[in-house]
Amino acid sequence: MGVLVFSNQKGGVGKSTLSVLFAHWLADRHGARMCVVDLDAQCNCSKSLARFACSIEARALFSEQPLQWPPAAGAGITLLGGSKSLVDLELARPEVVIPVFRRQIAQLDQAFDWVVIDTPPALGLRMSAALIAADGVVCPIELEEYSIDGVADMLKTVFGIQRRYNPRLRLAGIVANRFNAHSARQKAALQELVAHYSEFVLPAKISMRSAIPEGLAAGIPVWQLAKSSAREASAELLTMFDLIKQRIDRVPTMTGVAPAGPQAARKDLP
Repeated sequence: MGVLVFSNQKGGVGKSTLSVLFAHWLADRHGARMCVVDLDAQCNCSKSLARFACSIEARALFSEQPLQWPPAAGAGITLLGGSKSLVDLELARPEVVIPVFRRQIAQLDQAFDWVVIDTPPALGLRMSAALIAADGVVCPIELEEYSIDGVADMLKTVFGIQRRYNPRLRLAGIVANRFNAHSARQKAALQELVAHYSEFVLPAKISMRSAIPEGLAAGIPVWQLAKSSAREASAELLTMFDLIKQRIDRVPTMTGVAPAGPQAARKDLP
C-alpha cells in the first residue's frame, strides 16, 4: 500500500519506537506483510525487531548489486537491519546511490504491503533518500522548546523534497509524542504547536508511559503486555495509528509537478 517514513531532524523524539509499533500494528491488526528498513546507525529499531531480521541489511539497498529479496508470503514483519557502517553512506555520491535506493525500495514496495523506514536524526543522504523514495512521512516531536523550533526545518525539508524530487510524497502528520499531561510547559507547547501548524498536527497525542519501552524491551508491542497499565498506552497508540493510516489512504498525490530526476547532488537537496 505504500512506503512510510518516520523522520525528524532532532533525535530522541520516538521515531524508532513509532516505526516499530506501527509495523506491529499493521501486521497484527490488519494482517499486512510488513518490511521495516532501519537507516539509523543507532539501530534501535533493529534491536526491537531483531527476531524478524532477514539476511539483507539496510545498507545493501544503496548498492547496485542484485539482491535476493526476502520472502513476503503471509502476514508479518521482515526487518532489513541497520548497522554502524550506515554512517559511511553520508560520504557517498548522492547522484549515484539515491537512484539505486529508490529503485530497491520500489521493488520492496511490490513485494510487501507496506514498507516502513526509520531514518537517522539529521538531514543527510540517508534521510533525503528515504523521503525521495517514500509515499508518506510522519514527523514525531516531543513538546519541548527545541523540538518545536525544529518543526519548521523539518517541514521545509519535506515540502522541498516533494516539490523538487518526489511529487507523490505526502505529510501524514506531526505526532505529539511523549506528552506529559502534568507539565504546564508541555501543555503550552502543544497549544503553540497547534496554533502554528494546525493543518499538519494529528488530533491526538501519545503520553509518556513506561509500558511502551517495557514492551519494546520484551520484543512485543505494548498491547500484548498482560498488565493494566498497558491499556491506556495502547488506546492512545491505536488511535494515532488509525489517524496516520487514514491520512495516507485519503490524501491525494500531488499532480502537475515534475520531479527533478535522480541526478541531483547533495548541495541541491533542501
